[in-house]
Amino acid sequence: MEVSPDLYSKLSAILKGFNGIFHKGIIMEILGISSGQAIFSTKAIKIGKNGKVSIYRQSSRDVGFMEFSELTVKEKKIWLGSVHGKALPGNKLDTPIRLKQSEKIISFFADKSGPKIIGGDFNLMPDTESIAMFEKAGYRNLIKEYKIKSTRNHFSWEQAERQSKEEGIKFFGRQYFADYVFVSPGIKVKSFGVPNIEVSDHLPQILDFEV
Repeated sequence: MEVSPDLYSKLSAILKGFNGIFHKGIIMEILGISSGQAIFSTKAIKIGKNGKVSIYRQSSRDVGFMEFSELTVKEKKIWLGSVHGKALPGNKLDTPIRLKQSEKIISFFADKSGPKIIGGDFNLMPDTESIAMFEKAGYRNLIKEYKIKSTRNHFSWEQAERQSKEEGIKFFGRQYFADYVFVSPGIKVKSFGVPNIEVSDHLPQILDFEV
């Protein structure tokens, strides 16, 4: 999420044993740089079809899309969706646009054969219909299933409070959720966790699986 072209180049130089794909977004007002998203996979995994899907109308204050890739592991295909969902309004509750966002994501993968993993920063609270839609479509909600307590940390809470004071906008308090991983039938989950590793204002989601 929020990977600029320059950052993608730096990550590619570090991750020498990986193949990467990158899709550019628009300029982010808060940072003044081009946004974007990247997926890296080991060279043993073949990256096939890939691209980005518009899931809502972006603005310089609300950037994001879904990046997708078809991966081949020992002749088995897996579809991967990396989602950066709509951030505004900051309450992370249902809106018509967010409901449509979930519908677009689910619809995109509906005609794709093979197992699917959809994850990322959805900017949604757990009890929203926008999240329930994935479960109704047959996906396992691993955040719910594994009883994860939070996908955020103090960086996000401090940033949100500071921004609310600077811009005179409402502070919604500590929000413990934004990120999710959904898996379709065919994905055999060995383990899933969200360790308290503070590499950003989001905690990493780690999925160990078989197909």
